[in-house]
Amino acid sequence: MNETVQVRVLGREYSLRSEQSARQVQRVASFIEELLAETVAGKAVDTRDAAALTLLNLAGRYLQLLDQQNQQELFDSRLQELVTQLEAEVSGC
Repeated sequence: MNETVQVRVLGREYSLRSEQSARQVQRVASFIEELLAETVAGKAVDTRDAAALTLLNLAGRYLQLLDQQNQQELFDSRLQELVTQLEAEVSGC
């Protein structure tokens, strides 16, 4: 069920329709506000620049997580291959 949730980001109100709960949408908005605050901490930065820098930081974090996940999947796959080989060797004895 889609519900409309009001959030405030960079001092502007937005009405968002989401399948997520209102609590989750507010959580996302709060997270974005925190990232924006980290980005501009004590600096005079244009709102558009702050948003762009925050998006770049967030995308960088996201891509790092994807890389870590891919590395873990490769590791898991290789580990499974080794376990299969070991089981074959043990059962062949």
